[in-house]
Amino acid sequence: MEIVLKITLVASIILMGYNISEFVSSYKTVCEKTDEFKKMAMENEAKEAELRRSNFLLSFLLSSIFIGLTHFSGLALWITAVVAVKLFFTLFCSDSLLVQILRSNKVSRKFYLLSKVDALVNAFLGLVIALVLVL
Repeated sequence: MEIVLKITLVASIILMGYNISEFVSSYKTVCEKTDEFKKMAMENEAKEAELRRSNFLLSFLLSSIFIGLTHFSGLALWITAVVAVKLFFTLFCSDSLLVQILRSNKVSRKFYLLSKVDALVNAFLGLVIALVLVL
């Protein structure tokens, strides 16, 4: 059981760090990344459905693993439920942003701000889970 706690702590710190980096990235940086992504998708002739499916599966897998880790770390069931709801909201946001990127030439300010709020809440979630495990 102790190994699960350590893995969960590391995963929480990674979740927090990644989302902080997403939160501090500028609109210009996000637009540059999306342009690169669209160029690569066009070069590989990837279809929207394939990209959405792979994005969903990868995000779902990572979210499920983190949810499982929180559950097996001995945290209260309601904490695991909050983590699950939040990560599934993130999954929805990720898919919506991907669709918006693929169907238009730029990232709208609405989706940019939504991704910023989502990243901030995820960073806070990672911090809280790490603190609960340590304390």
